[in-house]
Amino acid sequence: MTVKTHITFKDFLNFHIKNSLTRIILFSTLLIGIFILNFYNAENDTKEVLKSASMWFIVILIFLIVRSYFSLKNAFYSNKNIQEEISYTFTDEKISTKGKTFESDFIWKTVYRVKENKDWFLIYQSKLTMNMVPKKYFTTVQIRELRNMIQKNNVKSKLKND
Repeated sequence: MTVKTHITFKDFLNFHIKNSLTRIILFSTLLIGIFILNFYNAENDTKEVLKSASMWFIVILIFLIVRSYFSLKNAFYSNKNIQEEISYTFTDEKISTKGKTFESDFIWKTVYRVKENKDWFLIYQSKLTMNMVPKKYFTTVQIRELRNMIQKNNVKSKLKND
């Protein structure tokens, strides 16, 4: 089975936002909760300090969001391979990837794990290295076929059931 894919910066950004959103919301909620509790339990002099700290928290949060955006933009545009149209050929024995400037094969036994979410198959070659394969280029039948290949090859995986 062969699937041709192309990841845009928008796809890349949305992927990272969705995967980081829970952590950002949890971290922000926790810090805001701490500030609110301290604000109501503080005396008047301390309230001014907490107001100032709250403003700095907002400034730092905005800085982190802007910095993350530019870091992701740099990561995407500095990796020419990810910007190419990539053909993935999945067989029972191996996965082949081919772009305009590269070609690679790896067997299922060397795959560290596969994660599937709503929009992506993430094929990890190691704990930190993965192929991001957008599901929007697959048919429903191809998605089922790929899941079957992953399971047949006993690859550690977290797959959807639909």
